[in-house]
Amino acid sequence: MLDLIYSNGDIFTFKVDDWAVLRKQHRIIGEIVGNASHIPALPVKLLPEEAVLLLENDLISVYEVVNFPDASTYKQQFEEFERGLLQAEVAEYKEIRRKQLESIIDKIVEKKGKDRSPEEVLNEELAKSSVVTTNNMIWPILMQPLNLSEAEKKLIPLEDVFKLTTKLKCAVYRDLWEKGYYVTQGDKFGGDFLVYFGDPVCHHAVFIVRCVQAEETVTPTEVVAFGRLGTSVRKRAVLASLVEEKVAYVTINWIDA
Repeated sequence: MLDLIYSNGDIFTFKVDDWAVLRKQHRIIGEIVGNASHIPALPVKLLPEEAVLLLENDLISVYEVVNFPDASTYKQQFEEFERGLLQAEVAEYKEIRRKQLESIIDKIVEKKGKDRSPEEVLNEELAKSSVVTTNNMIWPILMQPLNLSEAEKKLIPLEDVFKLTTKLKCAVYRDLWEKGYYVTQGDKFGGDFLVYFGDPVCHHAVFIVRCVQAEETVTPTEVVAFGRLGTSVRKRAVLASLVEEKVAYVTINWIDA
C-alpha cells in the first residue's frame, strides 16, 4: 500500500517509485506540480477522484503531516544543496569546456593574435564561456521522499477525501477507469475530465467529459457551445450523468451542413 500526503485540500505523492507504480500499474496520471529552476519535478498532485478510487480499492493510505518542522530548516537545507550542486556543475562544465577549447586552440590563437600564448588565450576563453549561475544551472529531477514518524502524521479517512469532490464525478471517473481509459483533469478544455486510449505521454485525448446532474437543465446554447468546442480541438464532447445509479453518456457530434 502506498502512502500519500494530504495538504491544503490536495493529495500528493513525493516518491518517484510510488508515482511510477500509480502510473504504470493503475493508470493514475495525476499532475506534476513541482518545479526545480523551471524543470518539472515532484510532487505529483492527484485528482480527488483518483484518490477516492485508490482508497476504495485499498491501494493507498492518505496522511496529513502534523508537527512539521519549521520551514526555515528546510530553506537552509535547500540553499546548502543548491550551493553544492552549483559548485559541482561549475567544475564539471569547466572541465568539459576546457577539452573543447583545447581541440581548437590553434585556430583561436591565430584569430586572437600570435603574440599571445595558447595558455593565456585558453584561460581567457574558458573564463568567458564556462559561467554557470543559479539562473542557468541544470537541476536533477529528484525529490527526497517524506519519511514521517507516527507522531508526525495523521490518517485521513475516505469520507474526508470524498468531501473534496462529488459522488457524480467519482462515479464517472471510476466508470471510465474501469473501461480501461486513462483519465486526466479536463479544466483546460472546458470539461471535468480528458479521456485517452493510452498514456497521455503517447496519446492525444479523444473525449472531453463534462459531468452534469441528471435533473440539471442544459440549454441548447450550452450544448452547441460544448459541441463546437470539442470539434475545434478535435475531440468528442461528452456529457455524463448518473441515471438510476448507473453512469450514462451523451456524445455531441457536430456536423457542418
